[in-house]
Amino acid sequence: MSMATILNSRLAKLRAIVIDDMRSMRENIRGQLGQLGIEQVDQAATPDDALKLIGNRNYDVIVCDYNLNKQTNGQQLLEYLRSQGLLPPTAMFFMVTAESSYGSVASAAEFQPDAYLVKPLTGGRIADRIERLLDKQQILNPITERLRKKDRSGAITECDKVLQTHPKWIVDILKLKGTTLLESGRTEEAREVYEQALALRNDLVWAQLGLARCEQAAGKLEAARQTVTDILDKNNQFIAAHDLMAQIAEAEGRDQDALHALNASYNVIPSARRSRLVGDAAYRVGNLDQACTAFSQAINHTRGSLTAQPSDALSLAQVHVDMNEPTLALGVLETAANIHREAPGFAERHATIAAQAFGRLGDLQSAQAAFASAKELSGTLRADQHAIALAKAALHAGLVEEGKRILAKAIKADHENSRLVAAARKALEDTGHGALIQSVIDDAISEGALIVDEANKLMREGRFDASLAKLEEAMQATPENTGLLLAAAQLHLLWMSQKGLDRTYVERVNTYLNQLDRLMPNSERVAKMARFLRETLLRGNGES
Repeated sequence: MSMATILNSRLAKLRAIVIDDMRSMRENIRGQLGQLGIEQVDQAATPDDALKLIGNRNYDVIVCDYNLNKQTNGQQLLEYLRSQGLLPPTAMFFMVTAESSYGSVASAAEFQPDAYLVKPLTGGRIADRIERLLDKQQILNPITERLRKKDRSGAITECDKVLQTHPKWIVDILKLKGTTLLESGRTEEAREVYEQALALRNDLVWAQLGLARCEQAAGKLEAARQTVTDILDKNNQFIAAHDLMAQIAEAEGRDQDALHALNASYNVIPSARRSRLVGDAAYRVGNLDQACTAFSQAINHTRGSLTAQPSDALSLAQVHVDMNEPTLALGVLETAANIHREAPGFAERHATIAAQAFGRLGDLQSAQAAFASAKELSGTLRADQHAIALAKAALHAGLVEEGKRILAKAIKADHENSRLVAAARKALEDTGHGALIQSVIDDAISEGALIVDEANKLMREGRFDASLAKLEEAMQATPENTGLLLAAAQLHLLWMSQKGLDRTYVERVNTYLNQLDRLMPNSERVAKMARFLRETLLRGNGES
C-alpha cells in the first residue's frame, strides 16, 4: 500500500467545514481537501452560517478565513466557539490569513487556533498540519480520555506514561500535566512541572504564567504579581497574563487595577467577550461611563449576529438606570425584547430593570406592575446579583419593606460574599435608602456570622455532632452560603486532624470544596483547605 493511500484512508474519515466570505476561496480550499481524500466538506459564507452548521454537526477540521466581515473576524468566531463549548475537544481549527503578522495575534490570544496557514494555501501544507495534529491527538489520547471523564489523577499518571514512550511531545505533555496538577490543587507538583518546562526552553510563556498561577494558589499574591509583571514587560500582548493580573488585583481588593488589566487585554484583541469583562469590572467600581461604553461595544461587536447575547443589552439598560437615564434604559429594553424575547431568563431581568426605570420616571404604577412580574418570574431567590437587582426594583417602585426583605434574605444566604454585600450596600445608597444599611445589611451579616460562631463554640467544647447539626440546619435554608460551607469544611478537617481519617467526612469535605470552587473561584481559603485535606489523606494512608 502506498504512502498516499495510507494518508488518504486516514483523512477520508474526517468531516470538514470551510468558512470564507469569498466563494472562489471556499471552492479552492474544498478542492484541495478533496484531493487529500476529505470528501465530506461543508461550506459557510458567514459566521452565522458557520454557527448553524457547527451547532448541528461534529466537524473534525474547521478551515476559517481570518477576515470574514465587519462584525466578526475569524479570531472572534473561534473565541465564541471555544468559550461556549461548541467545538468537540478533537476538532482542529485552522485559521487562514493573508499576512504572517497574524502569528502575533494568535500567540497573544486566549483561544488559539490549532494552526494558522498563510495564503496561498497548498494541499501539501494542509495535509502536513492535519497529519501532525492527528499524530498528537493519538499520542495524547490516553491523557485526554481521562480528562474527558474528569479523572484528573488518572490523567496525571497517563502524562508520565506517555512521556516515557513519546518524549518528542514533552512540551505538550508538560503543559497538560501542569494545568491538571494546578486544577487538582497540587500546587508544588505543578511548580516542578513548569520549572522542568522552562529548563527545556526558558521562553515558554505558558510555563512562566503557570508559575505565577502556582504563586497565586499558594496565597503569594505579591510574588504572583511580580512574575506576571515580568511576563508583560517582555510581551505586553499576552492576554492570559493581563487576565491573571486582573484576578490577582481583585483578590487583593484592588478593583480599579483589575479594571485596568482587563482594559489592557481588550486593547490587544477587542471582542464582545472582553467588552463584557471590562463592562462588569467598570460597573463594580462605579465607573458607569466606562461600563456604558463597554456594553455598547459588546452590542456593536455582535449586532445582527447569532453571537449576540441578551445580557449585553440588559447590562447596558441597568447602567442607564443607575446613571438616571430611565428613558434610554427603556429604549434599550424595547429593542432587546424584539431580538431576545425567547431567550432563557430574559423576561425576568427585563421586568426587573423596567421596574427600576419606571420608578426613576415616577411612574409607580408601571414600576409596581413590572416588579410583580419580575418577582413571579424569579422563582427561588438566589444569593446573586439578580437578587440585588430585584431588590432595587422593589425600592425604586416604592415597595421599601419588600426591597429590604429581599436584600436581607440574599445576604443571609451568603453573608461572606464580599462582592454581594458591596452590591447590596450600593443598592440602598443608589435608591436613597443609605440610612437602612445598618438595620438591613449589617444585621443580616451578623445573623450568618452568629451561626458560624455558635458552631465553632460547640466544636471547641467537643460537641462535634451538635456543631455540625447547627451548620447543616443553616445550610438547608441557604445551601450556597459560602461562609457556612467554609465553616463546615473546616469543622470536618479539624475533627480529622484530631481523631484520624474518616472516609465519610473526606467525601463531605470534597463536596463542600467543589461547591466553594464554583461559588468563589481562585479563593486562597479554599485552596488551603484542599491542601490540608490532601495532607490529611497522605498521613492517614501512611498510617494505615
